[in-house]
Amino acid sequence: MSTPRHRGARTIATLLAGALGIAAIMVGPAAAPAAAHNELVGATPADGSTLAHLPQSGRLRFHETVQPDDVTVSVGRTEVPVTAVPGNPRAVDFDLGGVDPADTVVVTWTVVDSHDGHRSGGALRLHITKPSPTGRAAAQDQAQDQAEDQAADQAADQAPRAAGEPRLLRPLELASRITGYLAMALFVGGLLFLALLWPAGATTRPARAVLALSLVAGLIAAAGSVGVVLWRSSGQDVGEALATDYGRAATSSLLVWLLGCIVVAAVLQLDERAVAGIAWRVGAVAVSAGLIRVAGINAHATQGDEQLVGIAADFLHLTAMSAWVGGLVMLTVCLLPRRRLDELAEVVPRFSVLALVSVLTIVSSGLLLVWEVGHGIDHFWSTHYARVLMLKLAVFALVMLAAMKSKRWVQLSLADAVSGHRRMAVRSFAISVATETVLVLAVLAAASVLVTSSPGT
Repeated sequence: MSTPRHRGARTIATLLAGALGIAAIMVGPAAAPAAAHNELVGATPADGSTLAHLPQSGRLRFHETVQPDDVTVSVGRTEVPVTAVPGNPRAVDFDLGGVDPADTVVVTWTVVDSHDGHRSGGALRLHITKPSPTGRAAAQDQAQDQAEDQAADQAADQAPRAAGEPRLLRPLELASRITGYLAMALFVGGLLFLALLWPAGATTRPARAVLALSLVAGLIAAAGSVGVVLWRSSGQDVGEALATDYGRAATSSLLVWLLGCIVVAAVLQLDERAVAGIAWRVGAVAVSAGLIRVAGINAHATQGDEQLVGIAADFLHLTAMSAWVGGLVMLTVCLLPRRRLDELAEVVPRFSVLALVSVLTIVSSGLLLVWEVGHGIDHFWSTHYARVLMLKLAVFALVMLAAMKSKRWVQLSLADAVSGHRRMAVRSFAISVATETVLVLAVLAAASVLVTSSPGT
């Protein structure tokens, strides 16, 4: 007859297997890079139009609110002026008055999404039958264009539209992003630390608290992201709002965090036995991979020319950062305060190796990501995105100094402290690790800000 604990173990194993299947289904579609973010819903003149004369101006209408500074319109190699449309924040006008008429005029446009910085674009091909408008014909064409614009604007006004973005929406989005990144790093890194380095830590209250608190923070951040999507939709159908790139990423993140509840529940119920079990480890890997992939769905590097390279580099970058950040927090908050030299002698050297591999992965994948994001942007290093990136790299350099000090202590002083049973000798190492932890959390916060910044501005 099976005991309640055995039945609980089988139940959790079954749930973890289900979590693995669901996470695999979710991560699979997420592997496809996100498509356009602020999509063009209409243009005047429309693409492929045959016109008697080239109009003096045209209009682009987008799915979301857009600023003229975020839109670039060119004819050939000549960039034309772009202006806002009064009363319609989803549209911009572009000037064609200085364009030389031709049989076919190709108007290319690019828009930078003001919410996540991703670029999308396209082209309008206008076929002109009479290159030079004069007199009454030109006046008739201009009147016809104005009538078409007015009709299109009236149709756009009938669709749900926000007159302006609420003041608290952007801070909520940024707070959800930062909280989500920190929670993911603590959760994934904490799971990895317990599974590979310190299974006995699953029985300690601080380690359980780190996992539980990071899980709650992740759920709150994901719910906040869903709220941002619905708030920004301004009355749009909920299904349509959640079907956008941002909506899919937010809802996928929330669902994966819900699966994380099963992983944490197993630790709370079965302690070290759960962490050492194959079912738990497979489920933990599936949930962790799901969180990391969902966090990178809208990453800038996944929208470049080499999308698969960007996806792989971003996944490795976030995985290595999570392993390092989560491990440092577990080491600082859970392991070092115990002052058990036998545990330190067993866990710390192995974590030192894991941290070294993580740092090398972070640096190499980070260089690839910077190249993927910035190589196609003119004057990239003078942008706001680049300034935040430089701040992140500066703090990262400070982290490296603290990490080198910690590694040196492990190599030279840990063995002496253990052999001499000198617990107080751990104090300097604890201070160095705590400093390293605070700095690396600052690096992660800067990284989350970069995700919400436009690389081109």
